[in-house]
Amino acid sequence: MPKLQNPRHEAFAAALAEGASQDEAYEDAGFSPGNGHASRLAGLQGVAERVAELRAERPDLSGATPQAVIVALLKMAENLENARSPAEVRERRLTLLAIGRLSAEFLSNRATRRRAAASGLG
Repeated sequence: MPKLQNPRHEAFAAALAEGASQDEAYEDAGFSPGNGHASRLAGLQGVAERVAELRAERPDLSGATPQAVIVALLKMAENLENARSPAEVRERRLTLLAIGRLSAEFLSNRATRRRAAASGLG
């Protein structure tokens, strides 16, 4: 299925596929928040099919190393360098935040393993 013709519907579907709540996705797509129309939009056949398609396209990262996940996120962020829509700007921001969190966690885990190994040798 190609992208939805309505760019805000496409942005809504993409945000849902990435795990945003209906209300978050609705607001990220540029709609006025709090009016209760998010669930109605999510229920439209074309939108629901697009969300399912986007979710199916997501890579399986179950066996990926932390480094591979960080590289994949960096590529995603690079693809969003020229973000224009609110959803794209939000996606880039969240991707960059995820990279920072994963990098810090990876380094922390490595340091913990090294300390544990060093204390076991002494």
